[in-house]
Amino acid sequence: MPRPLAAFAAGVLATAALVLTGCSDSGSAASRTTADPGGLARQGAFPLTLTHGQGEVTIPRKPERVVVLGFADAQIAAALGAPVVGAARNSSSSDGNWLGVSPGYPPKVVTLDALNPNLEKILALRPDLILMTTAQPAFGEAYEKLSAVAPVISYKNKLLQDSGDDLTRLIGRALGEDAKAERLIAKSRARLAEFAAAHPGLKGKTYAFGQEYAGSVHTVVATDGPTARFFAALGVRLPDELTGLRIEAAGTAELPAERMDLLDSADMAFFGVYGEDAEADFLKRPLVSGLGLTDRGDLHFLDINESGMLLGPNPAVTDLLLARLGPALKKAAA
Repeated sequence: MPRPLAAFAAGVLATAALVLTGCSDSGSAASRTTADPGGLARQGAFPLTLTHGQGEVTIPRKPERVVVLGFADAQIAAALGAPVVGAARNSSSSDGNWLGVSPGYPPKVVTLDALNPNLEKILALRPDLILMTTAQPAFGEAYEKLSAVAPVISYKNKLLQDSGDDLTRLIGRALGEDAKAERLIAKSRARLAEFAAAHPGLKGKTYAFGQEYAGSVHTVVATDGPTARFFAALGVRLPDELTGLRIEAAGTAELPAERMDLLDSADMAFFGVYGEDAEADFLKRPLVSGLGLTDRGDLHFLDINESGMLLGPNPAVTDLLLARLGPALKKAAA
C-alpha cells in the first residue's frame, strides 16, 4: 500500500487512536477560538496575525514561497492560485499530486516526504509560509521547529475534524486571498445545493463511510466532522445505529466483525479497501455477504485516493467528489 496516505485514507480510520492521540491541544484551541471565533484575526492588509489550533502566528507580508504539507493544503492552495514551491508527495499517484489538486504541481514541486518532516529540505526551499492543516501528526509534533523556518498554519481546531469551509477561509486569509476563498466556498455550496435539488430523493437517506485496513474495519461516525457535513449538504445523514458507536479518535469508531450487520442501517455505504482481491475478500466476510446493502448493490468501494478525499472534503474538491460518488448517490435517490 502507498504509504503517504496510510495515516489518512488508509491509516487514520484504522489506527486513529494511535496516530492522533496527543497530537492536538483541543483545550487551548477552544480557549483561543472563543476569543477569535473565526480563527481569523486582523483581517485586512499584511502584516496579519492568525490563530489556529497550535498557536498564533504573524505573517509579515503576502506569501510568495509557500510549502504545503497536507492533502487539503495542496488542494486548497492550488485552487487559490498560491505560489507553491514545495509540496508533500503522494506516492500513490504517478505525478505525486493528491487527487483534487488542480492545476497539478510540477514534479520539481512535489518532492517532500508526506509522512515525516525533512527540516533541511523544507529550509532549503526558503518558504515564507508553511501550510499543514491536514498534514501527518509528525508535522504537528514538529510545529515549533517548523515555526523557526517560516510562519506555520496548522489545523484550526482538531486534525481532520475541521470543516473544509473553515480550512479554506484560514488558508485564504494566510495567503491574502480572502475574496478568492469566499468565491471558492460559495461555488462549492452552490454545487452541493444544485446536486441536492436535482436529486430530491436523497433527502432523508442514510450513509456509512469507512474502510478495512490490516484486517480491521473502521467507520467515520462523527456527526460534526467534515465527511458528515458534506453528506448533510445533500440531505443525507448517518444512521443512529452508527452514531451510537463509541468514537475513538478523528471521528472514527471500530466496527467489530460481529456487528457488521449495523451497516444495513444505511441506505448506501462507501468503503475503502486496498490490495489485490481486497474487494472480494471484504465481500466474503460472513456478515457482509448477507447484507441488504450487498444484495441491492449499494455497497460501493473506493480507492485509496477517493477514500482520502471523502475523509477530508473541502471546497476545492467538491466537483470531483460529486463526480466520483455521483452514480451511487443518484442510485440511492431514485
